This record gives sequence, C-alpha cells and structure tokens, in this order.
Amino acid sequence: MKKHIRRIFARVIVAFFGTILLIALILVFEAIFGADKNCSPLESWLICQIRESVLLNVVESFSILVAVLLFVLETPERNKQAHYEAWKVIDSAHGLRTSYARLQALQDLNEDNVSLSGLNAPEADFRGINLAYADLSYADLSGADLSYANLSHAKLSHANLVEAKLNNANLKSAYLTGANLGYASFIEAELQDVDFVGANLLGTNFVRANLSQAYFGDVNFTDSILRDANLKQTKFFGVENLNTTQIKTAINWQEAIYDTALQSKLKLKG
Repeated sequence: MKKHIRRIFARVIVAFFGTILLIALILVFEAIFGADKNCSPLESWLICQIRESVLLNVVESFSILVAVLLFVLETPERNKQAHYEAWKVIDSAHGLRTSYARLQALQDLNEDNVSLSGLNAPEADFRGINLAYADLSYADLSGADLSYANLSHAKLSHANLVEAKLNNANLKSAYLTGANLGYASFIEAELQDVDFVGANLLGTNFVRANLSQAYFGDVNFTDSILRDANLKQTKFFGVENLNTTQIKTAINWQEAIYDTALQSKLKLKG
C-alpha cells in the first residue's frame, strides 16, 4: 500500500513540474518567434502571455484528451487495487460468522468476474448474497448459511458444503459436480437443471426443492430426503442407496428419467 502511495505521489510531482516546464517552453518560443500580443498596461507580462497564447490553448484542449486516455489506460491498475482491497476485507473477516463488508466484497469481486475458487469461509452468514455465475469451485462453505442466496449458474464443483443451509436459494443451472453436500439443507431451493454428478448426498435435505431436469449420476442417496421435491424430468443414473420409498415421497416422480435398475424397482416401462 505504501509503495502504491509513493508511486502516485511521484506521478503527481512529475506531472506538476512537467506542466510548468512545458508552459515555460511554449511562452519562450512564442516570445521569440510569435507575433506581438495585445496586453493591457495594467496586466502583468506573464498573465498576458498565458492569456494570449495560441499554443497553450491548443495544448489545453490536447491535455484533456490525454487525461481521458490516461484514465482509460489506468483502469486495469485501479481495478487491481480495488480487488486487492476487497480480498483484504475478506481475509480480515476470516473466522467471523457475520460480516457485511465481506459479503459486499465478494459480490463486488464477482461482478468484476474475479474467480472465487478456493474461498475459505466456513460457518459464514451469506444469507441473500448474490453470486450468480460465480466460480466457487473447491470453496469451503461448510456450515455456511446461504439461505435465499442467488447462486444461479455458479460453479460449485468439489466445494465443501457439509451442513450448509441453502434453503430457498436459487441454484438454477449450477454445477455441483463432486461437491460434498453431506447433511446440507436445500429446503424449497431452486435446483432446476443442476449437475450433481459425483456429489456426496449423505443425509442431504431436498424437501420441497425444485429438482426438475437436474442430473444425478454416480451419487449416494443414503439418508437423503426427497419429500415433496419436484422430480419432473430429473435424471437418475448409476445412483446408490436410493429406494422406492424415498422416490415416491417426491412429486412428479413418475416423470423422472431413471436408469434400468431403478425402472425395474419402480416397475416403470422403459
């Protein structure tokens, strides 16, 4: 941070003295080669030269364009500094359950398309957070409260969500491949078109969740709850420990898509 301040200060000094030098050179050039200027008797020579200078007026207009160009060119540097400050806020809140500053910092980073992969925030209170399209792969959000969060299209592959609360959360089209969802709660969550391939679903609660068009492949449903969940066009392939009783507590279970083994158990026609 001190290095950044010193760099800014050095730029200001260089710009200040550079401007003075440029003005002086222009005035000297016009005094030698330019036409006589119409100066008032009560007006100082310097003020008159500046006021009547044609080149300075041109330079002034040009300097505005240069300032705009420099502003655009320094945008990446400003963004980099803003991201650095945001990560400092996130790191300083480590171990705290509730931190509005951390929540806002995460949202700001995501809006700038910064990857949040590997985020370490167990037990954090992220209720209502908007992290749509975020990259949260390999994040540790175990025990976190993500109720009413917007995680639509988010990448949560291999994330740790053990005992996390995602009640009423929006995870439409999210990626939960290989995620650890042991005893996580998705009560009334929007899980349409979610990819659960390889996820750990031990004791996961899907009560009244919308699982339409979701894809369950190579998962273990031991002690998971599907009561009143919407299984319209939900895909089940190569799943383990999913019995007919669990399935039939859901709604639209007849419209789900099952592998041959489950079709046989449920006595459904292929």
